[in-house]
Amino acid sequence: MTEMLLTFHCALHDVDAVAEAIRAISHAPIHVTDKAVRGWDFEDASTAEQVIGLLRRNALELIVDADAVETLVQVVTGAKRALPVRWHAVPVAVRGRIA
Repeated sequence: MTEMLLTFHCALHDVDAVAEAIRAISHAPIHVTDKAVRGWDFEDASTAEQVIGLLRRNALELIVDADAVETLVQVVTGAKRALPVRWHAVPVAVRGRIA
């Protein structure tokens, strides 16, 4: 089974709701990091979401089987959150642990 690095980008105040939604169906560790977007955000953003200067948000990353991605996206879609969430998934070619 192909593993995927699944990343959700959300507003700072939505991170707990998104993480709880993911935890409800996945036991994969969730790595949460602070992110800063400088300049213009994505073209499809509404006027209120467009960034001219600096936008702070969180990224939640987890490695899951490819067949779990759709379900996780659906769960986050249904989470109680205030703002839109962006996501992407990329295949994990190799990974390991260095002791």
